[in-house]
Amino acid sequence: MNIISCFVFAAAIGSLIAGKKIGNKAILFGGLCGLIPATDWLVSLLFNVPISENIRGGVTHSFVFCLLFAPVLGWALHKYVDRTCSFLRWANLALWCMVSHCLYDSLTIDGVAFLEPFSHHRFALSVLSNVDIIGLIPLAVAFVGALILKDWHHKVMISWFGGFLFVLYVSFTFLNKLSVHSQFEQSLDEKDIRYSRVDVYPVSGSLFLWNCIAQDRDGFWMGYRSNLSKNDFDINLVLRNDYYLFELEDNQKIKQIEAYTRYYYGVEPKSSHSVLLHDLRYGKDGLKSDAPFARTYEIDFSSELVIERK
Repeated sequence: MNIISCFVFAAAIGSLIAGKKIGNKAILFGGLCGLIPATDWLVSLLFNVPISENIRGGVTHSFVFCLLFAPVLGWALHKYVDRTCSFLRWANLALWCMVSHCLYDSLTIDGVAFLEPFSHHRFALSVLSNVDIIGLIPLAVAFVGALILKDWHHKVMISWFGGFLFVLYVSFTFLNKLSVHSQFEQSLDEKDIRYSRVDVYPVSGSLFLWNCIAQDRDGFWMGYRSNLSKNDFDINLVLRNDYYLFELEDNQKIKQIEAYTRYYYGVEPKSSHSVLLHDLRYGKDGLKSDAPFARTYEIDFSSELVIERK
């Protein structure tokens, strides 16, 4: 779903930059340029966890990559697609369409490493889920409108209008997150639960439902909240159980997977030689307390350390 959103977002930007000069070619190739950062997903298939997880949203989503690769794309598009559009305009289109993809992904839970290779830190606002149909609608309207309309001024109007609605939607989700965050903290205080940090993450496929996490010394208090629901969802403690990993606390793979989850993880034994590490940011597959976690990694200690996403 994010790939579709990134494509139509970049397509609308391509229309604004070069639509007057080359028409719908700007829309099509703008959308394709917007997919370039997503090629890291294909590269990640060649590696095992946790390297594969860190590749996604990594180098190809950095500003350095966009700046260096945009002239290459601009040259190729100028030479092989349409010479009536200058190299600089093509390069400008490629740059901003790739940047649009990076900015969009920074709104999700995984986030992106804007500063690679100088810093591995991931920027994640966590206001959009992996499946966000509502956010896709204004972008799709702008894409279809820009593709169908003949007059360039009309293309510009529909592109700006779709972009404005998308920014408005993102602004709403951000404010909505702050509201739920405040409500969750208030609920923790009422239950006399002490915590060191709190965060709120969107539930995939839902606009107003949030996965709320509060860390204390034993683990994480988790519960769903919605500012449109009168139901007070239960808050349950998920034990961190990181003592299962004490013997491997200096292992680089373990450190990487812990850092990838932003240290929001819980561990439980699976067998005598393996454990399950749950990435708590993604919540559970369902609202019931006994539902399985949405994202889990199996860590096998039997021979060589193996980590697989389940």
